[in-house]
Amino acid sequence: MFGVPAELLSSGAGRICSRKGKTMPVWIPLGIILLGGAVGGVINAIISDNGFVVPREEIVDNVCIFRPGIAGNVLIGAVAAFISWGLYGSYSGTLIFSGSSGVGMSELNLTISSVAGAILIGIGGARWLTNEVDKSLLKTAAVTAAASPSSSEDSQRMVRATPSQTFNIAKGMYLNR
Repeated sequence: MFGVPAELLSSGAGRICSRKGKTMPVWIPLGIILLGGAVGGVINAIISDNGFVVPREEIVDNVCIFRPGIAGNVLIGAVAAFISWGLYGSYSGTLIFSGSSGVGMSELNLTISSVAGAILIGIGGARWLTNEVDKSLLKTAAVTAAASPSSSEDSQRMVRATPSQTFNIAKGMYLNR
């Protein structure tokens, strides 16, 4: 049926791993990996200045910057962990569709290093997203501040501010011109 091996169909949907005569659904280790990546996204939200904000748009002078917030960090972390596990994890060589009679790997090995790697990749993926948003905030803040009257007090506040605070300071300068 659609090139799916008969052994895969007969062993139950999603059950491609056997250990000591028992089969494990592929969804269990996949869920653990996704959860590890999501934890990495939460950790990134904690260590960045974005914190636990809800997704929102920042708008100034017809420039819109989407800030994905905690939901974006969790999603990117989970997806990044899945990609890493799919490329390098114990299921990376598993046949999903095949014309042959093999079902891929016969044994699952979910190790501590797989879960730790999922968390690390989750942090890295979410960090990438955070850096892209911060870059957009800072570029928009620079353009907005340049178009506003100069203020030495605001420039000193910007030096010590996070990217989102810098954006808001520049936005306030622009609106008070």
